[in-house]
Amino acid sequence: MTHCRSQEESDFIVLFIHGGPGQCMIAEAGIYTLDPEVNLSDNFLLAMWDQRYAGYSINPDPVDWSTINVEQYAEDCARVTDQLRAGFPGKKIVVCGHSWGGAVLTAFVSNPAYQHNYDGWIVADGMVNGYELAQAWLSYSIQRCNELIEGGNTQFADTLDYLNSVLFDPLLFDKPTYFRVQATAISLRIPGEQPVDPDDLNRWSDLEKSIFPDSTDQNRKDQNALSQANFDLFENQIYFINSSAFYANISKPGLIVWGENDCVVPAEAALPFTARLDSLGIPFLFKLYPNCWHTPMISNRDQYFNDIKRFIGNL
Repeated sequence: MTHCRSQEESDFIVLFIHGGPGQCMIAEAGIYTLDPEVNLSDNFLLAMWDQRYAGYSINPDPVDWSTINVEQYAEDCARVTDQLRAGFPGKKIVVCGHSWGGAVLTAFVSNPAYQHNYDGWIVADGMVNGYELAQAWLSYSIQRCNELIEGGNTQFADTLDYLNSVLFDPLLFDKPTYFRVQATAISLRIPGEQPVDPDDLNRWSDLEKSIFPDSTDQNRKDQNALSQANFDLFENQIYFINSSAFYANISKPGLIVWGENDCVVPAEAALPFTARLDSLGIPFLFKLYPNCWHTPMISNRDQYFNDIKRFIGNL
């Protein structure tokens, strides 16, 4: 499903691809629209899309497991952009994927069949390669343990010894080790994420309820968030996500944004991604935000929104 709001006279539509898997893009709409001083709705037409088994999407029961893969979600993205082009002829479309949405986005923009479906792309702290994500968790955790030990926190010595013993095989999914390293990275998170203002949360909630006021819709959203489909994507498929062999097909410029202090998708995961794009001559801008965690649209909103405006302004 898609929901559009804001500046209909703009030449551009920005389509947001949420994270999770299983988050609700409609619930996040207020991040981009409600602040009267810093928002994107004054500049662009914004489209919010809830993926399969996420947000307010209506799904078959039982789960159609043949559709639970990143290639299908990329095809869904192409269908959404087709709908947007039909509904708003002449508009240019920029797709913006955050976290898990980065995996969907890179699969979408890397597919040669979808090059007419978009005019620019934005990745924010994206899960673009599962093996490299595991390596980034490991690297981040080792660095943080060393910093903490140097600061006198010697209790992290055993954790460091364990991390130094870990070897990930790109072809072998060692699930227990994968999730232990992930949990370690999150537990070693650098403090500093700016909390969400309670007034903003209330305004976002009011906006969401104005779109979906029925309790049945709310129940469906909650059930989707806990769907086994989303657990399967995360627990069994993310390690193998990798669209890099098809990056050469990307024909439009991109913007890549990462939080320097991200422990969910550490900035180390951006380095092989940007290096690969650079080697292929794919045009992109890379922004590393200092003192930023996993959600630049919250903790670094002014900087993030202004970078989006400048990027789209140059397309």
